[in-house]
Amino acid sequence: MKVISSGLVAGLAGVAAAALISLAPSANATSGQTVMVRPGGFDTNGLSDTRSAGHWEFLKEGLHVWTDDNSSNAKAAEYVDVPSQGLPDSASLTWYGTDNQPGVQIVFDTDGDLSTTDNNYNILVGEPAYGDDFWYTGGSARATQRGFTCPETTGGSGSDCHGTLAEWQTALPSAKLYAVGFSLGSGILGNGVIHDIQVGDTDYQFSSEPQITTVPVTGTATATEVDYRHSSVLNIKFVTDQLGDNQVQGRKLAFKVTDDDTRVYTSKMGDDERAFTKLRFSEGSGRHVVRIYKAGELDQRIVLHLGR
Repeated sequence: MKVISSGLVAGLAGVAAAALISLAPSANATSGQTVMVRPGGFDTNGLSDTRSAGHWEFLKEGLHVWTDDNSSNAKAAEYVDVPSQGLPDSASLTWYGTDNQPGVQIVFDTDGDLSTTDNNYNILVGEPAYGDDFWYTGGSARATQRGFTCPETTGGSGSDCHGTLAEWQTALPSAKLYAVGFSLGSGILGNGVIHDIQVGDTDYQFSSEPQITTVPVTGTATATEVDYRHSSVLNIKFVTDQLGDNQVQGRKLAFKVTDDDTRVYTSKMGDDERAFTKLRFSEGSGRHVVRIYKAGELDQRIVLHLGR
């Protein structure tokens, strides 16, 4: 069970009390892939339609969406770009909040040619009030203008051009989906949290938390030769790099040192560590080939001549 923080509870005035207790996992969350949408992840190519009385804010878990009133400026609508694909067979969102809630929006190109300008911006809207029926924002007039036939033209939906997603797939077999999103408004007063948007087998979730990446440890080896009267010393220092923000340690960095193919030193190091080894070669011991391996690959080859 995912508990909403007390700060969020205080900030969602007007949201149903039951909705503030917890966020249950969505029904489709484990049926396919999950895509996490973070700040900066919304479409920046002109699809956004959040107006002056509409707002959204990323939470640790979910997206807080609200409007200030029921004016024409009361609208919050954003979109997430998706890989080009056919129209999905299902689309919905998980909402915790007021009865007035956002609809899920499917942005598509009718013929799959995204380079065109006359038909590449089309939206189907799914709203709980209409069940599995998705309505076309342009109505039958725009559908005719853009060369396709609406699955249904009866009343009782959001426009006179509507149908189930299965019907839309049949009507537009070449259509390509290129963004999904939500819209609260315009002209609607609402307040709540979108936990996720489910489109086909992909679940789009929202979080203000930065993405944590697992990275292998990196570092360097530095060798310095010091000559003495009757010997030579090779000092080797190993240093691994410090992880950056929002990174966790993955594979440790392995170092190996050999003298004439005989292993004389090994180490596996985590991030931000230091290690040191000293190799002493006596005068008259001849030629030595020291190799330093890093992560299994030859990093340095050092040749010393001690005479004989």
